[in-house]
Amino acid sequence: MSQTVADQQPVTDNMSLRDIFDTMKKAPDGRGINALGYDGVLRSFDEERNVVDAVGLNPIQIREYYENFPLPKRFLAADGRNISREDMFNPAAENIPRKPTEEDIAKMKAHNEELERRGVTCSIPAKSADDSEPSKSL
Repeated sequence: MSQTVADQQPVTDNMSLRDIFDTMKKAPDGRGINALGYDGVLRSFDEERNVVDAVGLNPIQIREYYENFPLPKRFLAADGRNISREDMFNPAAENIPRKPTEEDIAKMKAHNEELERRGVTCSIPAKSADDSEPSKSL
């Protein structure tokens, strides 16, 4: 492991995934996305898929990322702490999420319009002050 990566990792090793997301740099225009690569590195990308920020996750954080979803087999041995800074910011193509096509965007828009037409809404309950229970809406 390079010294740069070794120096940086202890800071994030004990952080929750939520805290890592909160501290990561975002695309300046707000149109970016975050994605976890097969190498175990969580990256923030701008709209053109340039890496804005990157953090190597440990195996516990990777499992936290997939909480409530099946963990893909490729992630069973992933440990982003072993990835060099160079590779974090210049990932292999398989670790860069593809940009949606016009067809993808049209399908998503049609799906969302259908849900809206049917009156389906989605909301995530806010966390209470102690961050352990969702707050109750009145």
